[in-house]
Amino acid sequence: MSKSKKQLAAFTLLEMTVSLSVIVVVTALFIANFKSANKRTDLTMTAQNLVSDLHAAQNNTLGLTKYNNLMPLGGWGVHLEVGNNTYTTFADLDAPGEPGYMSLNEGEAEIIYGARTTTLPEEIEILSLKTGSAMTPNAAINVTFLPPDPQTNIYAGAGATSTSLLIELREKSSQATKTVRVNFLGLIEVVND
Repeated sequence: MSKSKKQLAAFTLLEMTVSLSVIVVVTALFIANFKSANKRTDLTMTAQNLVSDLHAAQNNTLGLTKYNNLMPLGGWGVHLEVGNNTYTTFADLDAPGEPGYMSLNEGEAEIIYGARTTTLPEEIEILSLKTGSAMTPNAAINVTFLPPDPQTNIYAGAGATSTSLLIELREKSSQATKTVRVNFLGLIEVVND
């Protein structure tokens, strides 16, 4: 009697190794792209949140929102600093013409009275603050909204007010940026990069 040998279909060790290698490479590429997309999304969301907080300060001014049962005579504003990973929404308690008007002063940013400090995600920072038509760089800026209009003031520290502001946010590891623009009419938007 003769025995017939059957060929059995199976993977060889080499085929298995190649298949697993391909799967590992594809998975690694997917994870890298996923993390990169998350960082871009964080940057976009941070820019949108900044716009939202600027609008909230503007709305507080329009709505005559009180701070510690006081009407902030200078309206509400947002304080920003270059290289910082926070910004502060504050009530400007000083009346127009008084020293400190349009600036963040001690006591104007108490959370219990309605002000707030917003912390940016870990990898995101305020890269630059540029004002005016010449886009002059500044270290710190206050954007305040004066009732009843609300009139928009862009104030650079001890300097004068400006008509426009560009706030550039940067994601540190990828160096991606997003820019928020504020103008003297109160238009606040994320500018397409």
